[in-house]
Amino acid sequence: MKINKLIQQGESETLEFKQSFEKDTIVSLVAMANTRGGAVLIGVTNKGEIKGVQLGRETLQQWVNDITQATDPKLIPYFRSKTINGKVVVEIRVKEHSIKPI
Repeated sequence: MKINKLIQQGESETLEFKQSFEKDTIVSLVAMANTRGGAVLIGVTNKGEIKGVQLGRETLQQWVNDITQATDPKLIPYFRSKTINGKVVVEIRVKEHSIKPI
């Protein structure tokens, strides 16, 4: 589903908005992987306002490393980014994990 459509849907059990990538982001992804899967959008406020994030050359790789190092069994998320009105939003998606709990 397109990121714009996800933002319009609003937060739910399978979708969360975060202004920045933090430890809480990993907690949300783990909870989703332990249930039905879902996505976290980085660069979006809880009210659905697009703030965007700054991405460096290694930013996404660092986020992957942070997630895999903090989870056992290892959680390998899917990432995609999109520029909306000049602001970058990153979607981090996880599927329901077959081995639980993470």
